[in-house]
Amino acid sequence: MNASAPRPWYRHLWPWLLMVPPAAAVIGGMFVLYLALTRPDALVRKDCFKDGVTMVCGEEAARVLEDAHRGDGEPRPAP
Repeated sequence: MNASAPRPWYRHLWPWLLMVPPAAAVIGGMFVLYLALTRPDALVRKDCFKDGVTMVCGEEAARVLEDAHRGDGEPRPAP
C-alpha cells in the first residue's frame, strides 16, 4: 500500500480562506489610519454658519442672522 503523507497546513485552501478577511481588515485599518494622520482637518471659519443647505459667510452671515431674529431673541416665524 502506498500511504501518502498528509499535506502541510499551508497547502490547504481552508486556512487561507479563514485568514484573508481579518488580514484585509487589518490592512484596511492601517490605510484609514494613514489617511487620518496625513490629511489635516478642514477648519471652519468663525464668521460662517449653515442656513439650511446654504453656507453663509462674512457680512452676509451677519445680515441673515439679524433678519432671522426679532428684537427679543426669539426666532422669526416662517412666512
